[in-house]
Amino acid sequence: MLLIELTYAFLFVVLAVLIAYREKLGIEKKVVYVSILALIQLFILGFVLLYIFSFGMIGAFLMIFFMITLASYLIMREIKLSHKSKLFISLFLTFLATTSVSLAILIIPKVVKFEPIYVIPLMGMVIGNTMNTVHLALDKIIDMVKSERDILWGYLALGATEIEALRPFIKNAVRSAIIPQMNRTKSVGVIFIPGAMVGMLLSGANPIYAAEIQIVIMWMILSSSVISSILICYLMYKEIIRA
Repeated sequence: MLLIELTYAFLFVVLAVLIAYREKLGIEKKVVYVSILALIQLFILGFVLLYIFSFGMIGAFLMIFFMITLASYLIMREIKLSHKSKLFISLFLTFLATTSVSLAILIIPKVVKFEPIYVIPLMGMVIGNTMNTVHLALDKIIDMVKSERDILWGYLALGATEIEALRPFIKNAVRSAIIPQMNRTKSVGVIFIPGAMVGMLLSGANPIYAAEIQIVIMWMILSSSVISSILICYLMYKEIIRA
């Protein structure tokens, strides 16, 4: 049954590939590659989660720790700053702090049950979305510092401290990085139905309860993205100035 469902779904990918080939877009192999890669990765994730769920909340915390570590490493690898070890530690602490607060918001008022089946996917959403915003913020502020170094030096020449001189750059970088998340938040429920709510509706959950969970998640993602972007810029301000 599963094989038949996947076959029908993959036919849509084949259709996209045929149209791309006809239009000579040159992306046909990449579309097939990423589609198959997603299939393999998600099935591996499914089997891994089955194993992790058997360990209860200990397994859940280990999974969250792994996601935070991987997110920190992936950003560290892409961002061109000196002191890579400091960048990794700063990213790790940033994600750990915002994830811990998000988890507390979900668990303490009992928005969701304190079980791996709820905690892992929800924290994965928070970490994944926050990771994207943090990456954008770091990219933006580094580019701004490099292209507007005269302005930065001007602030310093006028007696500003390094953090004071960098503050306008932080403000612009965070504003720019948060735009995708802001657009996603303000259009939720109007233009698209987000993944968590879709999953709950498909599993037969009450639509009002699904909406409640989803809005809490969206608030957590937005807040974590803003706070994490600001925090990482302050933690790495010396390295950013010298980028």
